[in-house]
Amino acid sequence: MRAFPFEDESEPHRRQADDPLAPVRLPSGDEALVAVRHADVRQVYGDPRFSRELHYPGAPRLLRGTDVGDDPSALINMDPPRHTRLRRLASGAFTPRRIAAWRPRAQRIADDLVDAMRSPSDLVAAFAFPLPIRIITELLGVPPEDWDRFRVWSDAFLSTSDQGADERAEAGRAFSRYVAELIAERRAHPSDGLVDALIEARDGGEAMSERELLRMVVGLIVAGHETTATVIARGALTLLAEPDRYAALVADPESVPTAVEEILRWDVPGDGGMLRVALEDVELPSGRVAKGQAVMPLSAAANRDPEVFDRADRFDQTREECPHLTFGQGPHYCLGANLARMELQVAFGTLARRLPGLALAEPADAIPWRSGLMVRRPERLPVTF
Repeated sequence: MRAFPFEDESEPHRRQADDPLAPVRLPSGDEALVAVRHADVRQVYGDPRFSRELHYPGAPRLLRGTDVGDDPSALINMDPPRHTRLRRLASGAFTPRRIAAWRPRAQRIADDLVDAMRSPSDLVAAFAFPLPIRIITELLGVPPEDWDRFRVWSDAFLSTSDQGADERAEAGRAFSRYVAELIAERRAHPSDGLVDALIEARDGGEAMSERELLRMVVGLIVAGHETTATVIARGALTLLAEPDRYAALVADPESVPTAVEEILRWDVPGDGGMLRVALEDVELPSGRVAKGQAVMPLSAAANRDPEVFDRADRFDQTREECPHLTFGQGPHYCLGANLARMELQVAFGTLARRLPGLALAEPADAIPWRSGLMVRRPERLPVTF
């Protein structure tokens, strides 16, 4: 299995010991230092001297062609104070109260999906992907007949293949057109959905611009189903690869939240990270980053740093202290982290409660993995129950 941005998935762990800020050649051809230690990654995420505004001529790029860093109106591509303002506007849509109110809807969707499953089944197609996409699109007010279109668009959007550059650009345009129409529909016919909350959000009387709102909704759709679906698929494989793990979850449903945190540590959706550029010379614990240098922080490597995690190379679903960096840190800490946690708790809690006999139908090492994406996941997950 390829571990982006490396060909060898053991490379990040070798670098932790021997070369924690060594460069790598990106798919675009540009070079970036790669941070693999927990302390370095944590600082890169939180230090304001590292910028996500990579729109200037000659800025380092992850990909050739259309790149996730291209759009200056997207929240992930902003620094404070622009980022601070937009995040404050959006954060009201993700309060703990709202998340708690959404949990029964998520639980109903999870139960409906399990009701429709038959043994044997592909857990990726039957549960891992439909669950988060149905949740986020229901919350946004997207018609069910459009769900599959989001899967196609996000696959193209997250591709790291040079051959996918044109498809990625066209997917982005089609996605944006659809979301613009969705926003217009919600303005004309308001409801209690997530899009409505974002439209109504105000900060001292100031609302999001139309472009900011559009990019916010696009980002929520992609992040709101692709990454969560990947964690469900990878986490289920991790649990089922050693049946005692899943049996322990079935025997103790109260352990689901703790197990979810370990799954988040162990099964990070993507091995790569969003590029940052140093605005000045910065001293990290592992060395200096010169002004203008690009850095790629790897949460997947940081989450297995033996300096931070006891038995870091072991999956332990009873781990009480789990300071993983899967949701990032600092200003760009994942806006939907609480929603994702709720979805994952519902997903694994429902599987353990409803399908106590769930088991892999093929050996774990025979499961094919999807490559060529910024997220990495099992292509399918054949199970019996």
